[in-house]
Formats: sequence, C-alpha cells, structure tokens
Amino acid sequence: MTDAALAPSPPRPAGGVQDLHAEKAAAALRSLMSVSSDQLAASNDAEQERVAIALNGALTWLHTQISSPPGATDLHMLSEFSAVFNRWHAAHEKRPLRLQLWLMWLELGCSLEVLRSYRSNLAAAMEPNELSRLLVTSRPPEGFPMASAHCNKAAQIAYSCDLWDAVVAKPLQGGAIVDVTARLPWLMDVFLYWMANAMRGYEVAFLANVGVTFSAHLRASSASYPGTWSFPDAMCAFAKLQMTPLAIDEHAASVAVTVMSLSAVTRTQRTSEGEKYLAMLRDEMIDRLVRSSFPGLHSSTAIVTMALGLAALEEARVSDVQTSRKPQFLLGKETLLQQFALLRLVNFPLLSSRLSPCEETVKSAYQAAVHRGLNDLALDSSASILLDLSLRMTEACVEEMVAFFQSSKATHRSLLLALRSVLPAELFHSQVLKQYVASTGDQMQDDGVLSSAPEVLAFLKHFFGAVAPILKSLSTTHLARAFLTLSRLEFAREACASPTSNGSMNAVTQQLEQALEQPSSPPEALLSTIFRSIAMHSMAMKSFAIPREVDIVSGCQTLAVGLIIQRKLRVLLFQCPTLVDDALAVVFSGLYNVYEPLDTFAHRFLGVCLTHLAQFVPLFTVFPHYLQVTLAAYPANASQQTLAKVCGTIFGALFYSDAVDSSAIRSNGQGETTAAHQLVLWAIRKCCERSTTLLLAEQQEAAKTSTKTEVTKVEADAKTSDNKSVGASEADGLYLAGLVFELMKMTPIDLLEASAMEAERLLVRWKSDNRVLRDLKRTLFGRISQNCEAEKRVWLAAWYIEIDKRYPIIEATTSAPAAMAQPSPSRL
Repeated sequence: MTDAALAPSPPRPAGGVQDLHAEKAAAALRSLMSVSSDQLAASNDAEQERVAIALNGALTWLHTQISSPPGATDLHMLSEFSAVFNRWHAAHEKRPLRLQLWLMWLELGCSLEVLRSYRSNLAAAMEPNELSRLLVTSRPPEGFPMASAHCNKAAQIAYSCDLWDAVVAKPLQGGAIVDVTARLPWLMDVFLYWMANAMRGYEVAFLANVGVTFSAHLRASSASYPGTWSFPDAMCAFAKLQMTPLAIDEHAASVAVTVMSLSAVTRTQRTSEGEKYLAMLRDEMIDRLVRSSFPGLHSSTAIVTMALGLAALEEARVSDVQTSRKPQFLLGKETLLQQFALLRLVNFPLLSSRLSPCEETVKSAYQAAVHRGLNDLALDSSASILLDLSLRMTEACVEEMVAFFQSSKATHRSLLLALRSVLPAELFHSQVLKQYVASTGDQMQDDGVLSSAPEVLAFLKHFFGAVAPILKSLSTTHLARAFLTLSRLEFAREACASPTSNGSMNAVTQQLEQALEQPSSPPEALLSTIFRSIAMHSMAMKSFAIPREVDIVSGCQTLAVGLIIQRKLRVLLFQCPTLVDDALAVVFSGLYNVYEPLDTFAHRFLGVCLTHLAQFVPLFTVFPHYLQVTLAAYPANASQQTLAKVCGTIFGALFYSDAVDSSAIRSNGQGETTAAHQLVLWAIRKCCERSTTLLLAEQQEAAKTSTKTEVTKVEADAKTSDNKSVGASEADGLYLAGLVFELMKMTPIDLLEASAMEAERLLVRWKSDNRVLRDLKRTLFGRISQNCEAEKRVWLAAWYIEIDKRYPIIEATTSAPAAMAQPSPSRL
C-alpha cells in the first residue's frame, strides 16, 4: 500500500450518523487489535461473545460505507480492518476459529472486497485479489458441517443461511446496482466453495435437509434489496456464465446450490433469462435420466436433479399457479424431476432412520404435486418417453428399497419381525420363521438404519403411500409393469393395509384382469411379461444371502401373481397354453415359503392340477418337481403331516391316472416297461433315497457322540438332550420310510412287485445296522398289517416273510435267532 493511499481522509462534520458509526468502528477496532490468537480460539463463551460484539461493530461501519454515496473513506481505518482480517487468518490457520467467528471473518473479508470494488479511491489501498485468495484457501472452522453428521439438519440449515448472509446478503446490502452486480460472481464463488465443502460426501441429503428453509431465507433476504437493484438478473447472469451444463460433472454441488438459490430469488421476481437457464438444466437432466433412470446418491446427475426437483416441489407447494404459466411439455419434465426428488426423499431412511428432511405436511404436499402431475402427464399422448422414464425411475427406486432388506440377514430379520408384529400369527410358517430368526442370532444392522419394528413399519407406510399412487397413474400406459412393481410392494401393503393403501393395488389388479379378458388385446403379451419378471427376480435372489423360503418380499409378490393365474386360469389354459409351464414355475416358487398364505395357495393349486387338470397340464410335468421340492423341504420346512398330504396327492394322482392303468403298466413283448411305470418307480425311489439321507444323518450324529469315553454328569445330561434331538431326526427318516410302505398298499397290483423291489433298497442299505434294520422292519410290518386289500395283503405277507429271512437281525449278545425278535409273520 502507498503512503498516499494510507493518508487519513479529511475530518467529517461532527454530530452526523457517519461520525457515530465511525466512533463505534474506532472503538471496535481498538478492541479487535487487542485480541490475541489464544483469545480467538478460546473455549470461554464470554470471551468469544466479547470478540463477536467488537467485530459486529466493525461490520456495521463497513456496511454503512457500502450503502453510503461514493465519497471519501477513512483509509487508515480500512487498512486496519484489513490487517485484522489478515491476522485472524494467520491465527485461524494455526488453530481453527469457532464457526460463529469464522462466519464473521468471512463477512469482514467479503465486505472489504465489495467496498474496494466500487470505491475508486480504495483500489490502490488494498492488495488486489489477496482477500479473494485467503477466503477460499483457509481451513474449515471448528463445528464445520461434515458427512459424519449428515443427520444434523438444524446445523446444516443454520450454516447455509448464515453463510449466505455473511458472504452475499450483508456485503451487498445497499450497494450500487452496477458495481455490486459486478462483484456478485466473486461472492458467489466464495459462497459456493464453502457450501460445496460442507456438502461433500452427502450432497443429496444436505440439499434435502436445507431446501425448504434455505429457499425461504433467500426469498426473504432478496426481497429486502432496493427495488432498483435487479438481484435476480445478476444471479441469472452468474449462473449462465459459470454454472452451465458443462460444469455439472466437475462441480455438481455448486450447480445444485446455484439452482436452489436462483429458484428462490426468482420465485417472486421472474425473469425470462432465469426460466431459460433452468429449462436448459432440466433438459440436460432429463437426457441423463433417460440413460440412467435412478442414479446413485453420489452421482453428479443425482445431485443436480435433486436440486431441480426440490425447487420445483417447493414452488408447487407455495404457489397457487400450477399449469397456466408453462406449456404441458415443460410441466412434464418438471414433474419427472419432482418425482426423482420425492423418491429420493422417501428412500432416505435407508441411510438412517434419523434422516428426515421434511415435515409430514410438506412431504404430503410434495406427494400430491407429483401425483397430480403424473395424472395429467398420463393423459398426454405425446408423453410416452417421459412416462416410460417415470416408470423406470419408480421400478429402480422400488428395487433399491427391496435390495436394502435383502442385503443381509440382519436387515431381512428386522423386516420379518416388523411384519410379524402387525400381521396375524397364522400368516407365518412358524417353524420356518423360528429357525431363520434363530440362525441370524442377535445380528443387527448399522446403528440408526431401520433397526426396530416401529421404524420399519413407519418407513413402509410412507414409502407405499408415495409410490403406489404413482404406479396407479402409470398403469394406464404400462399396465403389466405397473402391476409387477406394485406386486413387488405387496409386503409393504400388507404391513399398512387399509382401504386407502389397498386402493391402488385393487384398481390396477382389476384393470389387469379386465385387460386379460379383452379380445382386442392378446393376453399372452401381458402374462409373458409378468412371468418373465418373476423368473428374473427368482434368479437374482440366488446372489443374496436370504434363503428362498424366507424371502417374504418375493413371497407376497408371487401370491399376488398366483391369484391372477388362479382367477384367469381359463384364459391361461385356452388362450395361452404355451405359458402354462411359466405359470407353474411361478406357483412352484411359492412352495414352503414363510408366508403361509402363499404356501397354502401353491399346494392347493398344484393339487388341482394333479387331480383335475391332467387334460391341460400333463401329470408328469407337475409331480416330479413337486415331489423333489417337498422331500428337500422335509423335515425342516415341511412337517410330517404336510409330507403325508403331498405324497398322498401325488401318488394318488399317479396310481389313478389314465396313464397308469393295468394295460399301461404291463410289460410289452420285449419285457420293457412303460414310461408311466418308470415314473412311479422313480417317485418311490426318491422317497427311499431321502429316507436314507435322513437316517444316515442320524448315524453320523451318533458317531460323534460315541467318541466320548468319559462324561461328567453335566455332559451326560447334555448327551441325553442331544439324543432326544437325534431321536427326532431318526423319527423323520423312519416316518418317511413308513410312508413309502404305506404308499405301497395304494399301488396297483401289477406294479406291486416292482414297487416292493424299490422299497427293498432301504433294507439292503441298512442290513448291516441292526438298530435301523429292526426299526425299518418293525415299521414295515406295522404298515402292511393294517387297512390293506385282501389280494395285496397276501402278496405283501409273503414278501415280508421273504425279506425277514433275507435280512436277519444278528444280535451279538444272544444266540437266539434274529427272527424271534420280529413279529410273527403269521399275524399277517
């Protein structure tokens, strides 16, 4: 600085307002000059308050200088304030200032820069660009917002509003239109720099947290400027020059904050340039969304789209003007941006249950705006691209939510327990649920992420309330996909079932059923889309850690689709016979699900197929898979009662079908048996193999316990308990073996010998294990000695005598014949 520039200005007349402010500024300056670095960083609140009061006096004088007509300024005092600014910067770099003092320090620097910019006699008194450099290169203060505190909404709002006041609003207050407009870009650069730093790592959540209050604050502060100063025009000029679509990828946060700021300050003072700029960004974001319908939270597209969507939602909420000010095609794009913002808002609890950016009334208003806009858009015949994008966005949002609950056993366990807390107990397969909950132990997901039943249920209610009406609107143009996505949310609808929440699903289901009956539209296209989607979800589940039988999300969806199959079975059989196998695959996927209504439906439907629909659904396309799934589920997920019922249905259908009659199962001239004969024997063989597997598991468990040579009393008690569980396992294997022997009594007489040969494999496998062999023979005798036709009874008696001799029980501790331990064959 030159000596001439630092020369004091001529004294002003006493008694004026300027003199009063000057006196206060001089006193403040003396106080600030006496503040040490330690006092700036002190933890003493009283000391901090004293420093803040002194600095506030200095800022008042600077604002007075900015708002006063151009004239002489006390360059000495200005130089001293610049020295204070530099000294505080040096102290701040050594030890961070508190947030309040740091914001006042920013305001001091920005006010000095604004004053320098339009006082020609100050240009040489201050080093050019030095303030600019220091303001954007200093370290963050103590208490600066960070991603680790992304749920601290109040702190983020206070920071954003205070930063705007310190950097933009107060330094520009009362400034001349030409000179201040020229300095706005620099001030906005400082503001955006510190906003982007505060948002880093959680930009979308930050925008949602501060959006409503920050926009209202900007509207209020911009309204206080003199009417002669077109602040919105200045904002538009800055945005068009520096925050273009080309800046999105590199400076997404800055573009997003610019969008929110410009939308707020132009809401009451609309400018054509502002509308053009926002429309340009909307077009760019829609183009990006077409390529990626629901980008992740940290993508540049999501950040800017969130800002545009929130601004549009807030405008719709506070404005009475809806459709009159914009053409329909512009409203359509705006609606999709609103939809993106709404879907992101409802999915925020997946990040943290404490992340709740909007009040319920605000969120309800946002939902109403989106639903209203989509209803209007669905009536526009030229909006097919936008409607398809809307649906893809909704589908992706739903899958993001579903994937959260399927991402780990802990999150899925929380979902199951939440649903069990509100749904009747009989809707859950108690054995399956109990085993799964026990297997997950006390695992819990990350703290604060839907860890309790009330949190899960509240989230599902809000999510379904926001998304279901969207899908209802889209069903007019994308019926099958809208139904599929709604069916994906069936578990959420069940959790919050009410006439209101049921309305969307009921309406879309009714619409789908009517469409399947329409002769003008082939039902095959609708059904194939639905079946293909179910198959894809089933394949995708293999990559998750959630067992198929406890996947209640897919279970509820499968039931919704299965009921459509049941109600429109005539359409399926007569008009879409090529899709019968796909429909059966859907039904099969519901077997032994934790959701009891689905399991009941699947068994009932397959039973009808086996007993009444053989003309349309070949018997041999149903029973093999049905039997294998049932045997695999037994005993963990299928009880003995269920096993007996399923086997009775399957073998009853086999034995009494037209394909398995006396003429069909007799050998031909070459001694070869029919395919139907082979399938019956295959079914018996599969049952025997499963019985052997279960018995072998008991043997292995017994071998482990036999290695213990000495046990204490406590260990002996534990062993007794273990033996009880082993006994239960053995009972399962023996029960299945007994079921095979029972089924032999149902076998047609011409198949009896071949069936007995298959059952005999069990005895062959265990002929060297006296204990198991004894149990098998006892079970066989008990089954065939009761409720048996006379002709079969004679044959089975002779067969039993033969195998009793062929597979004797050799006791090591007695010389008595093994046959004496068996029931007398004469009792047959």
